[in-house]
Amino acid sequence: MLPTDSTHVASTMGPTRPTDPNEQETWQIALQMLTAAIMWLMAVFGNCLVILVVRRSRRLQSTTNYFVVSLALADLLVALFCLPVVLIRVISQTWLLGNLLCKVVRFTQYMAPSVTVLVLVGICVDRFYTILYPLSFKITRGKAKKIILVSWFLAIVLSCPTFYFFEVDESSGVAVCNTYILYSPGGIMYSAFVMLVEYLLPLLIVFVIYTRVVRHIWRVGIGAGWALQRTTNAVPRTKVKTVKMLMIVSAVYFALWGPFFVTQLWFAASSYYTASPEVYIATVWLAFGSSASNPIIYSYYNPNFRRGCREVFCMSTMKCYRSNTYAITTSSRFSKRNHVGVAPMANFAGERGRPPSPYRTFDRDMNGDKKLAWPLPILGQSTYL
Repeated sequence: MLPTDSTHVASTMGPTRPTDPNEQETWQIALQMLTAAIMWLMAVFGNCLVILVVRRSRRLQSTTNYFVVSLALADLLVALFCLPVVLIRVISQTWLLGNLLCKVVRFTQYMAPSVTVLVLVGICVDRFYTILYPLSFKITRGKAKKIILVSWFLAIVLSCPTFYFFEVDESSGVAVCNTYILYSPGGIMYSAFVMLVEYLLPLLIVFVIYTRVVRHIWRVGIGAGWALQRTTNAVPRTKVKTVKMLMIVSAVYFALWGPFFVTQLWFAASSYYTASPEVYIATVWLAFGSSASNPIIYSYYNPNFRRGCREVFCMSTMKCYRSNTYAITTSSRFSKRNHVGVAPMANFAGERGRPPSPYRTFDRDMNGDKKLAWPLPILGQSTYL
């Protein structure tokens, strides 16, 4: 849904005063190119890293991971189809990609934020049932996949009218892929519909659901935390941290995309105006910032995601796992009394290059060990996100 040009050509129903793109000074063009390049690198690198970390995780058992990957794919669409077009438009000062690509790019730019906001609604519904009704109802991985597929399908359907409203305009002597929908009754209705379905209604739903979740957490308390308020129904602290992180992701999206939706509806409903380059640039960079911000939020609020990033960057995954011993379960009183546990890696080296036998591996007298180290470290969370 992102525009790639600061010139809007009004319809024939009103006078036209297009802004000449060549009015921008050299330093302004250079600043736009630098900003777009930085955001492109952050969005592409960060979201690819999110997908890779979740894919490589052996603890990929949470439905939240599926939603996070879908968000990363939508942000990659914004980075791959919007930012490069902005760079081309800034450099060439005209549209060079033809009428068909103009329609395809506009379709993609409308579809990506549609997918994002629908997935955010699915995430808040998942968190709602996970926190408030953990036993009576559960969104399984199969249901999560269906929600994601429906979100993408609805986003495609909602974005199809862009093939009708957008086209290359050459009336000013310069080829321009229209930035906003031109003034017309149909354009006003479609812009208002997009504003309602893709911004206002999702904002209301997300706000109401997360408000109920926060009130529930405040009422029952946090497990292993508030001693005065903790009950048998206390919410695990890991789930509270996940809810906090996802609430911030939703808040950042609505805050950064809000100005863009407002200007889209405003310009579509105006029969006479001059598009302001400053307003255009501000709304575009804010919207682009949403695609680059999610990986930063994950890395800041989720230590498991940071650990997954370190594992991805390791030359060998085994090297990472040797530095930390991961326990599957906690140690029982029986296992401590009988010294049952994970043998040190040194025991598997064998003597003189010979493979060790099971007996020699766990024989404390022959290996010179009187006791295995207890307790083993315990993982605090089962998923990265």
